[in-house]
Amino acid sequence: LSLLLCISNQNKMRLHWLWSGLLLGVLTAIMYALNFSDIGEWFEYTGQEVVNASLLLSIYLCLLLLCILLIFTQTNFKFLYPLLLGAIIACVIARELTEVVIFYIGFFQSNTNLVKGITSGFIGVMIGASFGVLYYYAISVWSRSVSKNIQIVLLTFIAAGMSVQALQLLMQVDLISATKPLWDTNWLLAESSISGQMTYAIFGYEATPSASEVGLYIATIVFVFTLLFIKYFQQHLASLKTHDS
Repeated sequence: LSLLLCISNQNKMRLHWLWSGLLLGVLTAIMYALNFSDIGEWFEYTGQEVVNASLLLSIYLCLLLLCILLIFTQTNFKFLYPLLLGAIIACVIARELTEVVIFYIGFFQSNTNLVKGITSGFIGVMIGASFGVLYYYAISVWSRSVSKNIQIVLLTFIAAGMSVQALQLLMQVDLISATKPLWDTNWLLAESSISGQMTYAIFGYEATPSASEVGLYIATIVFVFTLLFIKYFQQHLASLKTHDS
């Protein structure tokens, strides 16, 4: 959200995309949570994994398209910015908030301490918001060109992480064949640790990735960075032509 707000601010966009995306995401999450069991029976009882993977892949594709727009700065396609930003927010909220809604429904039904549940949730929101504010200003403090490059790089890694998470869900239900892990870096950064969980959430860190996960992750990064190289090469040629003339 912080990253998308930076992009929105630099492109002088109104925040209609944010409120529309949040509203759509919240409504979708509530409907998803209330029908969670029925959805789980879809696709031969793999509905939850397929729906979550579809949401992640939708975010992935939107992020890639956003990177392309940021790299080539096509003014003719400026109208796509709010559509993409709103779609990303809606999909993210739908996926993440569904788990929160299900958790609190179960929490209320179990007759446990309500104050404890609300307090822990509030603390979590405040920690996330604090990191978000720091994240926003750490990106915005740079010049427009530098900030834009930071945005593209971060979007690329976030997109790559989303693609790996989607792949893992599809592997869980055998829609994609799972293979043996290429390595195990739990000794260096354990997935269960706080830093490991944060790295997983932001960059899709996987301590024991399969060949397909590594391949998709690298392919995403190579794709965007190739576009960046093409863009800078075009700018370099344009500057040489201007200098020669």
